[in-house]
Amino acid sequence: MRANDSRLAETIAFIARFYDSRKYGYEGLEGYRKSTDLRKFTFIIEELRRLNLLRRDRTVFLDLGCADGRVNLLLSYFVRKSLGIEIDSLILDEYEPRKQALIWELEGMDLLAPPGNISLFAGSSLERLTYDRIAEQTGIHFTDVDLFYTYITLHDLFGEMIASNARDGALFLVYGFHKVLPRYDGLEILIPDVGSQSIATLYRRVG
Repeated sequence: MRANDSRLAETIAFIARFYDSRKYGYEGLEGYRKSTDLRKFTFIIEELRRLNLLRRDRTVFLDLGCADGRVNLLLSYFVRKSLGIEIDSLILDEYEPRKQALIWELEGMDLLAPPGNISLFAGSSLERLTYDRIAEQTGIHFTDVDLFYTYITLHDLFGEMIASNARDGALFLVYGFHKVLPRYDGLEILIPDVGSQSIATLYRRVG
């Protein structure tokens, strides 16, 4: 492994530990919430990279319910643009202070700071106005997204939206599934168990 690869691997492992120890929100420990296990997600990233489904020079990623942006930050090292939408503005407000705390620790350990390719938006992932704002501010349209992501919430509505409006071949990664995998019209199961963590399934839009 090259030195740069080793430093990136150390960075990603540190970020996963940092966020996995902070599964709470603006109400302190009483605000504990379910969120993506980033340690498991690193295995998902590894498989997507191995299959050339994540490209640092090309891939546009969109988290349809990004919370404090932890998945966006982790993916930012592997994609061209990392976009997120969060309907709860108080949760979204946690992104910047938590990111700054992370960067401070990364710098202290001589690890890699996140790239400046993250854009998060307050709003509903089901409303066109949200995507109009994203396009206006980033130049990226819904049909430019290569990889959509959700933590199971509203997965059926998101599946319908992607099947209807995304480009052919767009990917939909759903976290939270195990043995019973839903089917969506217009989407096919590409990888039933991404990263062999028994937690995520990858779908692909078909024409």
